[in-house]
Amino acid sequence: MIIYIDLLLVLNFIYDLLILNVVSIVLKRNTNNKRLILSSIIGELSILLIKCNYIILLISKVLLAIVLNIISFDYKNIKYTLINLSYFYMISIILGGFIYYCYLNNINYLITMLIIPILLTIYIIQNNLKYNYSNYYNTVITLNNNHIINGIGYIDTGNNLIDPINNNLIIVLNKDIINPKKYYLVPIQVLNETLLLKCIKIKNIRINNKVFNNITLAISDTNINIDGVDILLNNNLRKELINE
Repeated sequence: MIIYIDLLLVLNFIYDLLILNVVSIVLKRNTNNKRLILSSIIGELSILLIKCNYIILLISKVLLAIVLNIISFDYKNIKYTLINLSYFYMISIILGGFIYYCYLNNINYLITMLIIPILLTIYIIQNNLKYNYSNYYNTVITLNNNHIINGIGYIDTGNNLIDPINNNLIIVLNKDIINPKKYYLVPIQVLNETLLLKCIKIKNIRINNKVFNNITLAISDTNINIDGVDILLNNNLRKELINE
């Protein structure tokens, strides 16, 4: 069988780009097209492994998949990366199954490549309730010094906190993102214990395309232990976001 290397490179690039895009859409990762394209270009290295023995091929492909996912979605922790990787492989298997089915039934390959992302996205979103990604939102925080913080926000049903000083809603930011020198303390009641939150005033936050003012930003004392989440959004924002 004749193999056209240039065609193989193009198809492999499209294949990787489709998979990474679906992972990004389903898990609502805070990434951009440049990172996805760069990752897909690096994925072309897999073509060089075709003639390797099975063990080397398997190890190399796993390592390359890890690199592609870190380039595309950054590295936050092991759990975050493993979830990205597991979805990457799951989507690869589903995509491979679709392509093989189309091959057996003489269905045009290019048409298949166009419709597969839509089918994959619908399928995985319907089976995605376990991780509750429907509560994930692209969030941009503008501080008073005009510094911008981009991250993934999560509507936390347990966060109904109100800043008693100015009656603002409180959102909570992962402690590793900023370390403000100036802040004020807000007491909150957790079970039978009173805790003090480090808080700062901000200009506004933009969640998807909706801007909210009168928001107070609290800095978490611990890392937020929710997959891929940088910001715990206030539950009182839910209604406005759903009606957006």
